[in-house]
Amino acid sequence: MNRATLIHCARAYLAQSKHFTGRARRFSFVLLEWAAQCRRRASCAVREPMQRGLF
Repeated sequence: MNRATLIHCARAYLAQSKHFTGRARRFSFVLLEWAAQCRRRASCAVREPMQRGLF
């Protein structure tokens, strides 16, 4: 997955977590973990370094 898709998924998981907080609190925490995982993957999906084009 690319960076934009991962960030979109993380936002969707956060929104769903807010929705499920009252009814299914345990699942809400699972969604928060998934969102954190997506954000970590997005931060690791580093774009190509700027200097690479110079060489």
